[in-house]
Order: sequence, then C-alpha cells, then structure tokens
Amino acid sequence: MKVGFFHASAGPATVHVDLARVLIKSVRRAMPGVPIVHLTDTNTPAIDGVDGVFRGSPGPLALSVLQMYAEAHGAADPEWLFVDTDVVVQRDIRHVFDDRTFAVAVATREGTYKPSEVGTKFMSRMPYNKGVVFSRSRDFWLDTVALLRESSEQQQSWMGDQRSMNDVIAAGDYCVKVLEASYNYPPKFIGQDVRQQHILHFKGPRKAWMGRQDWP
Repeated sequence: MKVGFFHASAGPATVHVDLARVLIKSVRRAMPGVPIVHLTDTNTPAIDGVDGVFRGSPGPLALSVLQMYAEAHGAADPEWLFVDTDVVVQRDIRHVFDDRTFAVAVATREGTYKPSEVGTKFMSRMPYNKGVVFSRSRDFWLDTVALLRESSEQQQSWMGDQRSMNDVIAAGDYCVKVLEASYNYPPKFIGQDVRQQHILHFKGPRKAWMGRQDWP
C-alpha cells in the first residue's frame, strides 16, 4: 500500500504545505515504512518528507486530481490510500486491504453530520467524502474522469471530483466497501476525545485546528 496526497502550489507558500507536513508525520507514526507520495503538477516543489513525487498533466484542479488518481495505479502500485492534506492518520489502517473484494472503500458520513446538513441535497447527492479513499481500481478513476469531462468548467475546477466519484459509486458498476465513519472522521471541537478514530479529517474550517495539538 502507498499513501498519496495531492497538493499543487498556488503561490510561494500555502496552508496546505503545513497541513501536509502534519499528515506525513502522522502516517510515519501510525504506519512506519509505508511509502508516501506527493501527487502534484509539473511546477510545485516536492514537500519535505515524502518518498516520491508523481507529476501529472496540467488542467482544472478537480479534473487533475482524478486523472492523477487513475495514472498512479499500476502493476507495481495496485493499492493506494488517497487522502487530502487536511488528514491525520491515527492508527494502522493497512488491514482495510485484507478484504480483497472491493475496488474502492469509502467511509460513511453517518454520525458525522451537523444538524443543519441532515437531509440536504448536498449530502444526498454526495453521501461519501473524497478526502479518504482506499483504492485498487484504475478503471474506477478513469470513469470518474470521463464523467467529469462532461461537466461544466466550474465543476472541473472545484468539487466536481467528489460529485463524479459519488455518481460512479451510485451507478453500481464497481464493488464499493463502506467503512465506518472512524475512517474519515471530522472532529467536532478542539479537545474532543478522538483517540478511537482511525483517520481524522480536518475539512473546512477545522483546518485551523490541525496544528493546535498533537493528534492523536
């Protein structure tokens, strides 16, 4: 298994570089020896601490991410954990790949909704968050790329990657394993006891919390 995260720099420095460093540290602590790969464009410098860099073709952001997920798969690299930079791995999660049946595995959002999100069109259309995906299928990502290419330029630049992933899952052509929310868990507040969660996801405004304490 390899861990891959995408980051392309929009300038000399961004908050995502600092987040990625926390992510890298967490993977090293939870899973020593697991290779970490920085997925990026042709210009962004490699982030310190990674084992490799995979450079993809330029293009709209969301479309580029999906394309790199597809291109990263190969005979030598059949199993990937793709994560966003705002993620902390707290436990060894290699056991997920002990199940040989799935193409991709994603975590349920059940138990992580805010009251204002329950039943919204957004959550109904995108029941799975793309910030943590266990993958062993190149074809799955190629299908998401093809679907996103049919969408608007706005979708190809932002959020269309998650929407396309959910639409391909909903189509039912691939075996998808749904994990408990612990594998993509957004903390609710600073100081919350999250020691039992496998993977923390500091999505949205939670990013400001990620470096404020030693997770876990």
